[in-house]
Amino acid sequence: MSRFFSGGKRNREASRDLKKRQKEDRLRRNRELRAQGIDPDVMAAEPDGAALPEVKLEDIVIGVAPQSRQVNFGPTKLFVGGLGPMTTEGDLRTFFSRFGELVEAVVIPNRSTGQSRGFGFVSYQSSAAADAAIKGMNGVELDGHPLKVNRAEARPGRY
Repeated sequence: MSRFFSGGKRNREASRDLKKRQKEDRLRRNRELRAQGIDPDVMAAEPDGAALPEVKLEDIVIGVAPQSRQVNFGPTKLFVGGLGPMTTEGDLRTFFSRFGELVEAVVIPNRSTGQSRGFGFVSYQSSAAADAAIKGMNGVELDGHPLKVNRAEARPGRY
């Protein structure tokens, strides 16, 4: 059985001492620069002392969109809760189509029975039509069941 001495502990101690000296040198240099009025953090960000060009305030142009992106930025999905077990997608489509152009209407079925689980989703082309549907349909009865209508939230991530 051969005993081989690698000097591991001595190497670790030497490395630790070297890092400690480098840190002390860096802190001393930064203190000296700050005493001269130079910020060492800014100096480190500028490569080779090259300063950024000066920009006049008159040269800056700020563009503003003519209208909000939220107004017609893709379809707006609504959650429709409180559906009866016999409610179909066709019923949902005809009931909600009076507020604007529908992209899709879906009733979520129970896997085993195929009947409605009691909720669904309606997607409108515009956000304004979706807002009108929320105001007009929240609390209204469909097939004897009061509806709860609001914007659909993103599905929480699975772990």
